[in-house]
Amino acid sequence: MTINKLVLSLSTLMVATSSMAEMEAIDDFDLSEISGKGGVYLSGEFAINKDGGPLWDDPNEVSGFTPGTRPIFDGAGNIVGSEECENGICGLRLAIKLNENSEGWYVLDDVSGGMSFEGLTLQTETLTTATNYDVWVDGGFEEKAVDDEVLKIGLPGTITFNDFKFKFAVANNGEFGVPLQDGTAFRQTEIFGVQLDGNITVGGNLLLFPVD
Repeated sequence: MTINKLVLSLSTLMVATSSMAEMEAIDDFDLSEISGKGGVYLSGEFAINKDGGPLWDDPNEVSGFTPGTRPIFDGAGNIVGSEECENGICGLRLAIKLNENSEGWYVLDDVSGGMSFEGLTLQTETLTTATNYDVWVDGGFEEKAVDDEVLKIGLPGTITFNDFKFKFAVANNGEFGVPLQDGTAFRQTEIFGVQLDGNITVGGNLLLFPVD
């Protein structure tokens, strides 16, 4: 991920002391006078397997494959040809087991593409009260005393997706091509797939409240 902009409203954290841009830290007293409430402005972009094709090479020879390559398997455990992978069907795969007693895995598969945003802001704000939307009292939602600082996340307005896609699936084993101990072949069942290409408009703020 690359950060294109990082704007801090801190007045002088470091001071250039020579033409060689040598920096000197300010003392503790001056630092204590800085609140940081001006916030942070962030923009960025990240991409996963943007150009398609295999994500890595395996230097070890695999039986039946050319040294320096790694076989790719589909959801049924069948080998996918390299020409298919180059057409963009291969992406990042994450397999997650909730605990060691779980019989299967949740999978995000074929994750690829990219997304970018500009104008995500972070700042702190002191709130005296907040609305509790889980409790209805006297014809309205409950107002609770907060009197504390919260983290305010300003949404960036527009998020741009560039052929971003993934599949959600379940599997009986975490790794492609590996049978279970009883000899059962690997199986993965795809539940749904998502592909996004274009802009999504968002707005407003997210507030993160401190908890005990």
